[in-house]
Amino acid sequence: MNERISVIGGGLAGCAAALAAAKHGAAVTLFEQRPATTPETHQTTLLSELAGTADLGVEDLDRATGLLKAELRALCPEMMVCIEEARIGERTVAVGRRAFAQEVTARVTAAGVELRREEVLSLPEGPVVIATGPATWSPLARALHAVSGAYFHFSFIGRPPLVDAGSLDLSDSFRAPAYPGAEPALYLPVTEAEAAELASRLAMAERRDPPEFGEAILLADEHSTAERMAADPAVGIGSLLGGPRGMRGDGRPSLCLTADDVGESAWHVEGLLTALQHDQQVRALQAVQACANVRLVRPAMIQRAPFLAGPEATLSSLQLRRAPRVLISGTLTGVYGYAEAMALGAVAGVGAARMAAGGEPTAPPSESLTGALCRALAETQPHADRRMLRANFGMIPEQRADQGLSKAERRQRQTARALAAIETYTTEQ
Repeated sequence: MNERISVIGGGLAGCAAALAAAKHGAAVTLFEQRPATTPETHQTTLLSELAGTADLGVEDLDRATGLLKAELRALCPEMMVCIEEARIGERTVAVGRRAFAQEVTARVTAAGVELRREEVLSLPEGPVVIATGPATWSPLARALHAVSGAYFHFSFIGRPPLVDAGSLDLSDSFRAPAYPGAEPALYLPVTEAEAAELASRLAMAERRDPPEFGEAILLADEHSTAERMAADPAVGIGSLLGGPRGMRGDGRPSLCLTADDVGESAWHVEGLLTALQHDQQVRALQAVQACANVRLVRPAMIQRAPFLAGPEATLSSLQLRRAPRVLISGTLTGVYGYAEAMALGAVAGVGAARMAAGGEPTAPPSESLTGALCRALAETQPHADRRMLRANFGMIPEQRADQGLSKAERRQRQTARALAAIETYTTEQ
């Protein structure tokens, strides 16, 4: 008789794991710890509420996020259906955050997954997938350390503020792609005086840094916070106010905003990654005339993300080396990015389903980008600078037949092999 699978965490990775396991015939219980716990990163009780922006990356197969989503279509097609149903972008895969969360919640329910809203204090019996991300708190964290024998590493993830569209003056705004091929974003031009005042308010304001977030530490995406850039004369806030690449409107620097939903009722202020207090974020934005009456729907924040990675912690199947009935996924593995979280969630779900049926999980083939990422997590020592891993084509092993080819030709062959390998992997599970 098949064992019941427990999936802990109702974010992207946990939901992908639950849906993938259910697709393979497993009985699944999904533990969503909200509202028993109330992390600052979320506002609703919906599953897979995106903690950051609504951009899930490109879909071009010669880009890592595009290939990962193509592989996800084979690993967990239900997640890709949710993305398409909630999609608001034409050029990039941007989604309405609430619409996407609603789609995932409905799909999980329709798949027959038992949803339990309670805090998990210890590891359940049987196959377990843990995808608790930044909300991996004690006593669950202590239980993970006890069974794995591995110590947690910590990185830091930033999200920009979300502002009410009705509180902005858009009379001088313009739209343009942030880079060639990107979705048009909304830009609010900023005068030199406004830029100087914004920098001053960012640099001088009270902030709330998470534990261990020292002056020299970068965020997971290798960015610094806006207030640190503003306080450094050698850096300034030029990257925050750079304007669209190669297309700066009337030449002034600009704030870049991306839509949160199809109705554009709220906008993410891209690049404004900050640990300032809520009222200090409002005050800083009010330095720009177009934001004089700004209201925050959700403030920016910096969150500490614990992860277990490296040869002492995990196998390339995402199993804990010393406790193979436990699989980890999402940012808890040390990856950064929405596509990465969903792909690894699906792998963990497939592996747990195999265990529930009496088999053994297998890692995806390294010819696929998902498999190459799993292998990198298991073989690479965590970065001393605390940065997390993102998928890239360089992780895929080179083949002799590809030597001498152009980058485009090499990518084309890698992509074809990756998709064929992941298709074979999913049909054999």
